[in-house]
Amino acid sequence: MKFRFLWMVFFLAVSFNAKGSDLIFKSRVATVLNTVTMYPDSNYFDQSNTRFTEGVLLEILEESALEHLDDAQNQKFKWYRVRTKTGEEGWIFGDGIAVILNEEKINPLLKSYHKEKIELNNGFEKSVTWIAAVEGRDNLHDNDFLNPTYHEYYLVITNEHGQSVHINYESQSAMGRTELNVMQMKDLTNDGTPEFLLQTKSFTSSSELENRLFEIFSIQSGTLQKVLDERMTLTYDDDLISPAMFKSIEVSPQSIRVEFVDYVKCKRFSLPYKYDSQSQTQERCLEFVTYTYAWDKRKKRFEQFYKENRNALKGVIVSKSKIFLKSEPSFLSEKVEELNPNIPFVIIKHFEKIFMQNGVKKISPYLYVQSANGNRGYIRGKTVRFLNTEHADLLKTYYQKPPLSKTELKTNQKFLKIVSVGRGMEESVQAGN
Repeated sequence: MKFRFLWMVFFLAVSFNAKGSDLIFKSRVATVLNTVTMYPDSNYFDQSNTRFTEGVLLEILEESALEHLDDAQNQKFKWYRVRTKTGEEGWIFGDGIAVILNEEKINPLLKSYHKEKIELNNGFEKSVTWIAAVEGRDNLHDNDFLNPTYHEYYLVITNEHGQSVHINYESQSAMGRTELNVMQMKDLTNDGTPEFLLQTKSFTSSSELENRLFEIFSIQSGTLQKVLDERMTLTYDDDLISPAMFKSIEVSPQSIRVEFVDYVKCKRFSLPYKYDSQSQTQERCLEFVTYTYAWDKRKKRFEQFYKENRNALKGVIVSKSKIFLKSEPSFLSEKVEELNPNIPFVIIKHFEKIFMQNGVKKISPYLYVQSANGNRGYIRGKTVRFLNTEHADLLKTYYQKPPLSKTELKTNQKFLKIVSVGRGMEESVQAGN
């Protein structure tokens, strides 16, 4: 249904194209990210008591030609001359406001959210979404040409009264970077209002360990609240990624299921299987973990519905050759039992055998398993197909060609499924790497 927003902000106006979907801004705008002070000039010398709180909408009139130093953060930003909805004018330093982003800089995943009308709740029934940025430099060198760029990108939601809320979905600085993988809007609580679903990946400047994060935001009581925060990255050690790499998350209306293959230090192994201890650094015990979040109407957030469930992983033989359980992780060790390729076995432990071949260090991963007959022993990881886990293909690839260093592990698989409301069909979320 087509309608006009009745804006209280004088420098915004609504006009629709033939499809009735595009919202056009008459002026360049910005939103306040935290409490900021407006000064008479583009400096801190003249004192001012004029302050604006988070979410206030401003019109950008002009900006300084050069970036200026923020001594407290050792960063440089421009000053912006702004006008408020009451007609006040002055200068605000650029580290506290997010300015509407130029079209060519907008992530393709978010073009459909830029200058678009949206119907939410709690004071945001008539709103618009747009993309904004804080842009500057980290001040590491005397020559600005050598200073790395600093930016924060935001999805902003502004209501008809000129009040905004925002989600930070991307950033870059000398400390590291965060990138957007997935952005979707879905009504997960069956209240007729969509939530905002984000999957991001981040890296620090000192490590290439990919930290994935899944978050859900919802408008609650006129503010934007984070109602779920799930770290997806799985680690083998503190700074090494696990062969399973990331948790798998399936999002359905009112529930969110999480599963993953956990490579735990064997001294923390919680399952009732004995294992043969070889090395604290080269082995991990395996547990298959599942749990579910459900929407809690009273708390207005997703809460864990039941205690996480930890079970044994199962596998079968995929090799056409005869495969025997071995007493040790060695080709020459004693045979314990021939495994039937059609009968599943329990996977207990992962062990990495390091050896030299033609002067080159290599790795050969073994799995310590328990057969259907109760016998335990080692088999080569590349002969195993994992059962009943979303990680089966990823683990198969790992054990077929294991890298010597886990820092080389990479995947484009998102491990995120979002089920369409009312249709029971999975939507593709392969929306960028």
